[in-house]
Amino acid sequence: MKEKIIAIITAAGSGKRLANKIKKQFIKIAEKPIIIHTLEKFIKANMFDKILITINKEDRKFAENIFSEFKIPKSNFLIVNGGKTRQESVFNALKLCPSYSKIVVIHDGVRPFVKIEEIKKIVDIAIEKDAVTLGIPAKNTIKKVAQNKVLFTLERKKLWEIFTPQAFKYELIYDAHKNAIEKKIFANDDAELVEILGETVFVLQGSPENIKITNPFDLMFAETISKDLR
Repeated sequence: MKEKIIAIITAAGSGKRLANKIKKQFIKIAEKPIIIHTLEKFIKANMFDKILITINKEDRKFAENIFSEFKIPKSNFLIVNGGKTRQESVFNALKLCPSYSKIVVIHDGVRPFVKIEEIKKIVDIAIEKDAVTLGIPAKNTIKKVAQNKVLFTLERKKLWEIFTPQAFKYELIYDAHKNAIEKKIFANDDAELVEILGETVFVLQGSPENIKITNPFDLMFAETISKDLR
């Protein structure tokens, strides 16, 4: 039986930091909702056997209408009920992956500027290396601070900002999430769950345009990026 490559796109967030009546994944940029921009990248990559999108139950009908409005064929994706946290949402999707899945690519639905070639490259690396994430070297000085006091300065040349997509062998990421549930671990991202298992996560340098739209400034920056890419 042919092993499958699966994509999980997380779009079940509440978007509270954006303070907008419309949740951030559904806000339009360049006349399309952010989630549509993101989904279209994964469809155009033309390498996924299944694309799972995590959506809150309360937003499911709204999301279905948006996918229909922008003529995204139902055969191209499957909506999965989101959980209370992103981590829970991802595991809900992992449980729906076929048991013969080979690679799972996990991506934030509000990172619409990921490049198709980055998606393809990260899958190729995961096939060889088991676990990989996109990222860029940190350009600012980073200090550890407590109670508004600098404790020490971190060595910048060893620091990276970590993005998505992140790609893993299916068995590895599934086991990492199961371990987190059993031990009540909450991580910053899926790669950290794999690190906790003692496994190596490789890093692929990506584009700085691959921003996560979280706050009003990000939204303004996204509008600028979208104009440059037209």
